[in-house]
Amino acid sequence: MIKNLLAAVAPKRRSQTQKLDERQVLNNAGGFVYALGDEGRLTRFLVLGTEGGTLYAGERAHTVQATDFVRELVLRDASLALRVTLDVVRGNRAPKSDPALLVLALIAKTAPNVADRKAAWNALPEVARTGTMLLHFLAFADSLGGWGRLTRRGVANVYETLPVEKLALWAVKYKARDGWAQADALRLSHPKTTDAGRNAVLRFMVKGTLDPEVLSGAPVPDETVPNAPVPSAGSLGEAVTREFPAPALRVIEGHLLAAAATSDADAARLMRDYGLPIEAVPTPLRGVETYRAALDTNGLTWLLRNLGNLSRVDVLSANNRDVVAQVIERITDAQALKRGRIHPLDALKARLVYAQGRGVKGKGEWLPVPRVVDALEEAFYTAFGLVQPAGTRHLLALDVSGSMTAGQVGGVPGLTPNMAAAAMSMLALRTEQDAQIMGFATQFRALGITPKDTLEAAMKKAYSSSFGATDCAQPMLWAAQHRQNIDTFVVYTDNETWAGQIHPTQALDQYRQKMGIPARLIVVGLTATRFSIADPQRADMLDVVGFDTAAPSIMSAFARGEV
Repeated sequence: MIKNLLAAVAPKRRSQTQKLDERQVLNNAGGFVYALGDEGRLTRFLVLGTEGGTLYAGERAHTVQATDFVRELVLRDASLALRVTLDVVRGNRAPKSDPALLVLALIAKTAPNVADRKAAWNALPEVARTGTMLLHFLAFADSLGGWGRLTRRGVANVYETLPVEKLALWAVKYKARDGWAQADALRLSHPKTTDAGRNAVLRFMVKGTLDPEVLSGAPVPDETVPNAPVPSAGSLGEAVTREFPAPALRVIEGHLLAAAATSDADAARLMRDYGLPIEAVPTPLRGVETYRAALDTNGLTWLLRNLGNLSRVDVLSANNRDVVAQVIERITDAQALKRGRIHPLDALKARLVYAQGRGVKGKGEWLPVPRVVDALEEAFYTAFGLVQPAGTRHLLALDVSGSMTAGQVGGVPGLTPNMAAAAMSMLALRTEQDAQIMGFATQFRALGITPKDTLEAAMKKAYSSSFGATDCAQPMLWAAQHRQNIDTFVVYTDNETWAGQIHPTQALDQYRQKMGIPARLIVVGLTATRFSIADPQRADMLDVVGFDTAAPSIMSAFARGEV
């Protein structure tokens, strides 16, 4: 009787090429799914980017679709766009800064409300955390319009408020990017300061020299910055009579001395004495000794990006046990990863590139140190932070259909969506005691992935198992057919489902009715499209963004019924 009543009120079974309800939209593959809300879609763009495109939309088309959405959102609700962007930036939830910088530039230059534009400019120092990021932002902002009052004041504010020591580091490390130089930005923005140390650094960024009096701590002479308008009172070229401590400018002094060095050994000594990053040393002097010094003077991001170079010049090798130990200690230190804002994809990219023994573009070869490769894998998991197990019975279902083999995730060359799905699912497999991984397209099959697999092995198994069209109902259909006790279905997909004779939401309902288990569905989106198989109006379904560092904890809480 109960089954008959349920059947009578249940929605009619429909294929995925037919609308289940009026809220559904057509995806790129011709199937009907649900549209993400503004916050979810913007988060996907900020975290995943659009590099590489998808099987159904090339990189340019995919990027145009995403940026058109962002433009429209900024015009409609700039405050929401800014809130989501800052939340992603503050949580270090995205691997790359360019999407956030683009959104911020669009708000700062095109938001209809002046208050929203001012809020974006006020947020610039927080989003553009390095000199390179600031110059990337300027390239975006300049393409959206000229240098009006808000633009000049917003850029000047960065130079006026950045700690002097950090500003000095920018002066020697990030001189120019994207066709922009720090000097260009200074001449256009006219920052104002009465601080002697800051004045000296800004003058160096424009002129490329430091006055001898500055290095000795003597008063700074009155001087006008060349090729700049005559400064007003308190501006960049104003005479300053207050003394300041010369140590704030030691990195610039060391940089100038390094420019005159005659060997990499001399340059390396200056790096250690003055705390210079290797970028402050002329390129011809960047040899073995300077790379050794950079292990002490450069940050963790630089280290991850230069493991290959360190091995190429034989600084990092199996024979140099002390160096290997130092590198491993740094890249597996949870607190250091957090302080350095290392995203899991940063660690994964470093592992993929370093382990293959050659550069992404085929330039430079080296012999990888196996212990360092293993440490990078550990760093990948550690960078997600501590994730509390949900303790539920998980079925981790990886979409291995043809569409998951196209494009790249998070701008990582060679990291296709299906490989990324395997890597991210390994975190859940290692966290949850009662979990299994399977793969699906139009069929459901075992992939042979176990918790003891390396990331590389798991990704290869997923990639080599790619087959067929996409049917995201398969995990629930398989579990019902084989009477598997599943509390949490986790589907890693691009949401381009179309080949099934029943919608995923209906398949979940049928599973719950057959097994008497209030199972939940988590959808992990791995491309920056606007689609999801999760019904946004249902409390038993959740859509998250792949490689969002906030996702694992949210997924765990949702599986426990706390979200």
